[in-house]
Amino acid sequence: MEILTLCIPALAIFLASFFATVTGFGFGLIAIPLMSLVISVKVAIICGLIITVLLRIITMYNTRKIFSWDVVLTTVLGSAMGMLPGSYMLKIISLAHLKIFLGCVLLVATYLMGKKYHLEIKSKTVGRLTAGFFSGFFGASTSVAGPPLVIYFLNEGTEKDKMRANMIWIFGISFVGMLIVNFLMGNMKNITDWNIILPMIPAMIAGIVLGEKFFEKLDQALFRKLALIIVCVGAVMMLISGVKEIL
Repeated sequence: MEILTLCIPALAIFLASFFATVTGFGFGLIAIPLMSLVISVKVAIICGLIITVLLRIITMYNTRKIFSWDVVLTTVLGSAMGMLPGSYMLKIISLAHLKIFLGCVLLVATYLMGKKYHLEIKSKTVGRLTAGFFSGFFGASTSVAGPPLVIYFLNEGTEKDKMRANMIWIFGISFVGMLIVNFLMGNMKNITDWNIILPMIPAMIAGIVLGEKFFEKLDQALFRKLALIIVCVGAVMMLISGVKEIL
């Protein structure tokens, strides 16, 4: 196995683990595109799923005293409700058009949030169900589930420690389910050489350790800016990917 085939995925996992530990989301947005430079997308997705489950288990344990069960369960319920229509939408509309649509929506939302625009929330339960629904919908159709939740929780004004912990548990539960489904469907067979996983594990641990230290130094304002930047970068990447698929 070539050295680049080991080093670039490990670097991708390190960066993804770092930012996912700091913000609670963004692992797939960072890891999959970088790993896809040297390995196939199918292998990158399965490797990323395995590592992110390990990452979530560790960070779920670290945040077990901070997250809110009611927020997590309500949002996960909304996400489950959005997965079926999201999967159906993927069958009737091209993935490229879905990526372009979501990218445009996220760019507008990021701009408004950057301008401190605030949408009044009359019912947090309805808001969390709705945010979860769109997260599940776009997760099932485009594999990008984090940004809709980030936009909502930032608008709700959730304190950074609580928001990160809730995001970690929401995606932790979701990704464990996804891993089980992929195992049952035989998608693990996409990985023919499991040695590619080995360098990713210490890279993940290093990303978690540095991410935890960096998070401790973040104030609320900087956390908000970092979250919006990651959403914006992800939106731009989706737009570029969608346009390339059409052209």
